[in-house]
Amino acid sequence: MERSYVRHINAGESVLLKGWVYEIRNLAKLKFLLIRDFSGIVQCVVKDEKIIKNILELTLESVVEIRGKVKKAKIKAELARHDIEVEISDINIISKAEKLPIHVNEKTTSTDLSKRLDYRSLDLRKPKIKAIFKIQSVIINSFREFFYKKEFLEIQPPGIIATSTEGGTDLFEVKYFNRKAYLAQSPQLYKQLTAISLEKVFSTGPIWRAEKHDTSKHINEVRQMDIEVAFTDDIKIMKYLEEVVKFIVKRILADCKEEIELLELKLKIPNAKYLTYKEAVEILNEKGFKMKHGDDFEPEAEKKLCEIFKNSIVFTYEWPIELKPFYIWPKDEKKRVSGGFDAIYGGLEISSGGQRVHIADILIKQLQSKKLNPDDFKWYVDAFRFGAPMHAGWSIGLERLTQAICNLDNIREATLFTRDRTRLTP
Repeated sequence: MERSYVRHINAGESVLLKGWVYEIRNLAKLKFLLIRDFSGIVQCVVKDEKIIKNILELTLESVVEIRGKVKKAKIKAELARHDIEVEISDINIISKAEKLPIHVNEKTTSTDLSKRLDYRSLDLRKPKIKAIFKIQSVIINSFREFFYKKEFLEIQPPGIIATSTEGGTDLFEVKYFNRKAYLAQSPQLYKQLTAISLEKVFSTGPIWRAEKHDTSKHINEVRQMDIEVAFTDDIKIMKYLEEVVKFIVKRILADCKEEIELLELKLKIPNAKYLTYKEAVEILNEKGFKMKHGDDFEPEAEKKLCEIFKNSIVFTYEWPIELKPFYIWPKDEKKRVSGGFDAIYGGLEISSGGQRVHIADILIKQLQSKKLNPDDFKWYVDAFRFGAPMHAGWSIGLERLTQAICNLDNIREATLFTRDRTRLTP
């Protein structure tokens, strides 16, 4: 008999189920098991006294193989299918679980996040945690689908680099044969060099930042979803971001109904609000945030903008040149305004980007203004001497966007296996 899956079984069928024991309930002459596989949870009943004796020492999260008959029923068990139950005719314990270090059955007391991350493979078995990563899977798949339909090329930039891509010093140093190298903190420079030749590109992959953060929205290894487009400015590139986030949310609403209900999300396709940096600062000051031109936005300011413009992606553009990296185009040097933007959604900054510098002499000047040595970036600067069009791009952090969409308190909840200042395992 071929294996059956909980989601697809129907009354009247004889089935072979394989999965984990999610819950055990004992009555006088009956034993009820909730069995979980990747597709769902089903209640199983054991009536045969011989089988009951054989599984008296069965433990939660033990892996079992069950044969039985599916019957119509009205089940009240939480998370399980409500329309059927399986009457067990035979059960084989494949792997008996030892005492669990954390709770997996979500009806029991919650466990501290740090300890849950210590036993992440167990934590992932919880239906609500699985729901987060089902949504995350749809996010990245939808991102790819959107840009493939727009005729973008998917690229794979290097993860080991010789020079900082952001101009900062917080990189993870690695030994590269007899030379010093770093883990890439962004695919930025390489996606630019690809876009000025291939025109429309996107990438998804890990990046590493060595900042010593200890916040609910920062970790040190993340996955980024990037695009870069030739013959495009800061305004046009923001529209791509607006459109793809709307597309992602639309796809989640269509494909993740059970997960949305389980996580109690009030998810809607967002609107978009475009503000210049100057306008955003003025609005925040009107609302009691004391900010002056040239200040970066604090987390509370980002949350406030999202409260003011409810269910919106809030774009703030034409940021001061001083607040943006060297590769961002100086849109108006007299006004010290750049072609850079940020995007806020769900109270979090989910993206930054803008129009890039495509003229070598201006790029050298920009590097010098940031106290960086142009000679260290010669390979990059020289690429713009051979016919480089104007271009623009941005990146979205996959975990950060998952955090925003799933309304999570901590980005670690949206990260499969966290890498931060204190965590290198599991």
